[in-house]
Amino acid sequence: MKKSEILERKDCKEINKIELSRELTVILTGMGILSLFLFGCFFKLVHTSITQNAGDFEGTPVAILIAISTVVFTMLFHEFIHGIAISMYGGKPRYGAGVAHYILPYLYTTTGTIFCRNQFIAILIAPLIVISVLGVISMIVFPAIAHWFIIPLAMNAAGAIGDLWMTFALLRHPEHILLADDRTGTTIYGKSTDKVMNTSPKGFISDFFIGFIVAVSSLIVLLAPLAIILHALNVDSFVFGIANSHFT
Repeated sequence: MKKSEILERKDCKEINKIELSRELTVILTGMGILSLFLFGCFFKLVHTSITQNAGDFEGTPVAILIAISTVVFTMLFHEFIHGIAISMYGGKPRYGAGVAHYILPYLYTTTGTIFCRNQFIAILIAPLIVISVLGVISMIVFPAIAHWFIIPLAMNAAGAIGDLWMTFALLRHPEHILLADDRTGTTIYGKSTDKVMNTSPKGFISDFFIGFIVAVSSLIVLLAPLAIILHALNVDSFVFGIANSHFT
C-alpha cells in the first residue's frame, strides 16, 4: 500500500507524526552516549564469560584502524538489515545519511511502502537482534579475536536507541495503525474514530531505561540456547563464566 492510497480512504485519518525535533535529537545524543557505556559493559561481560580473558584493547594504529573499520561496517550492516526487513514485507528500501539539527550525524533507511504497526516494529528492532546474536556467535566461534566484537556490538546497540524509543511509542498506539516513513519522520494513520495523539520526547528517559532492560533481557533469552548447546558439548566456559564473573 502507498501513502496516496491511504489518503483516498475515508475511514483513515492522520493521528500522529513523529519527527526528529531538536529536543529529541539532543536527548537521543545524550542517551546514545549513556547506552554506549551500558551496552559496552554488557558485551564486555559476555566476552569475559565466553573467553575467560579480559582481552583489553590495544591502542596501536593498526588496532585503532581495525576498530574504526568494524564500527563503520557494523553501522552500514545495521541499515542493510533494516532494508532486508523492509524488503521481506514487500517494500523497496532507500538509503541515505544526514545530520540532525547540526548535532547528530546518522544513517537512515526508508521506503515509500506503508506498513502496519507490528511489521514496522519488526523492521525497527531487526538490526539490534540480528547483529547482537551474530556478534556473540562470532565471539564463541573465534575466541582469539572475540574482544574485537565488543565495540561494534556496543555501537550497534547504542545506535538502536532511537529504534527502541520508536518501538515503545508505537506500542502505545492501536495495533491496526498504518505507518508511512520518510527521512523527516513517521506519519501514523488510524481509523476515523481513533484519538489524535502527540508523541513527546519528554518520557524518553524512562522509556530508555525500560528499553535497555527489555533489550538486555531479550538478548539473554535469545543467547540462552547457545549456552545450553555449549554445555551439552562440555564447553563450560560460557555456561559457568557468567557466574564466575559475578562471584569472583
